[in-house]
Amino acid sequence: MSFASDVKAKTVVASGDSVNGRTRVQGVYYTCTGTASGFTLKTGGSGGTTILDIKTPAAAGAYDLIIPDDGILATDGVYVTLGDAQVLSVTVLFVGGAPA
Repeated sequence: MSFASDVKAKTVVASGDSVNGRTRVQGVYYTCTGTASGFTLKTGGSGGTTILDIKTPAAAGAYDLIIPDDGILATDGVYVTLGDAQVLSVTVLFVGGAPA
């Protein structure tokens, strides 16, 4: 297993851009309430292509998802769409690009 030396992180608490430019998503850390919900990561802005769709559990807490190998390629930045107020924050771990 190898590790990228330039992994960056950006946290959002509302829907919006988290990464500008071409990037690879290496992982996601999120916090949520005790009601099931979800969030999506898109490339190309709010109307762009969904690259990851997460359904949150009906259990309050903090959760992480590490994406294996080279991660998910986002050719035009990363936009986070929070499903509702049940998702409290989303942190995107990425290589390349720049925090928005």
